Amino acid sequence: MLKWQIQLAKKTEEFNSNLIKKILIGLGLSLIILGVIRQWPIAGKSYMEFIEGEGYLTLMLGLITTVLGISTTLIVGQKDK
Repeated sequence: MLKWQIQLAKKTEEFNSNLIKKILIGLGLSLIILGVIRQWPIAGKSYMEFIEGEGYLTLMLGLITTVLGISTTLIVGQKDK
C-alpha cells in the first residue's frame, strides 16, 4: 500500500471509533435518564423494590452501554495517545 492509503485508513478507523464511542455514550446516558425517571422516587425504596421496579433493566442497560462507549478504544485495540 502507498503511504497516503495507510494514513487514510488510520484516519478512517479513528473517525469510526470516535463515532461509535459518541453513539454508545449518548445512548447509554439517555437510557440511564429514562431508567431513573421510570424508577422515581428512588430514595424511599428498599433493595428488592429497586430491583423489581420498572426502570431497573433500563438503568442497568444504560450503565453497561455507557461503559462500553467509554472503553471502545480498548475494545477496538487502539493505543491511547
